Amino acid sequence: MVRSMRRFVLAAALALFAAATLGDTRAQTPPLASAAHPVVLELYTSQGCSACPRANRLVAQFMREPDIVALTFPVGYWDYLGWEDTFAQPQFTSRQRDFEHALQTRGPFTPQLVIGGVRQMSADDWDEARAAINEVRARSHEGKPRVTIARGQNGRVHVSISGETPRATPADIWFLTYDPGPLVVWVTRGDNANRTVLHYNLVETIARIGQWNGAATSFDRNRCQPQCVVIVQEQDGGQILGAAMTRRQGR
Repeated sequence: MVRSMRRFVLAAALALFAAATLGDTRAQTPPLASAAHPVVLELYTSQGCSACPRANRLVAQFMREPDIVALTFPVGYWDYLGWEDTFAQPQFTSRQRDFEHALQTRGPFTPQLVIGGVRQMSADDWDEARAAINEVRARSHEGKPRVTIARGQNGRVHVSISGETPRATPADIWFLTYDPGPLVVWVTRGDNANRTVLHYNLVETIARIGQWNGAATSFDRNRCQPQCVVIVQEQDGGQILGAAMTRRQGR
């Protein structure tokens, strides 16, 4: 009887210790955004940039997290250095320049990270990127819409954007298609000559398709191949208010 009582007391003490330890662990965990309000991470990269192959792998690291929409935007302004980026598009450079003005940077550069439309930094420091993501995660979602995407047949998707309060200034609605990759490019000239460059969540198309005035709305799109993203964003490279993406099965 005494031995059983000792075992009970010991088990209770261990349970209390485990609960206290778990509580401490949870207190130290950075706040997470739900998948309903993901953080949008945009990498501006170039195959002609020597620091970019490592930065591309940063997208591979973060794209697996369900509350992060991680995207790769190749730009072509380093093409004159000896290698023309095979995926760069003028629209991507224009988007980066919008962030340049909104975030008051000195000029476009690679590899650059833009987080939620409110933070930017070099993609060289992964720890700094993680800290910035956690900071954006912790911001209030008040007044921000929930965006959802439901897949249909033949690449068709149904998009819903929540809303209740009218906005004085409408926000832009962007529709993007992307390839999860990895897409592999063998570079033969320039700073990355004789190197393999990998791309993850590579944006293929981007278009501004409408505006969100604060009211609930929904619409269909016919093309979501291979995958797609919807972003609701303040005008002229402003804060990203909401986003959703389709993902390849198994991710």
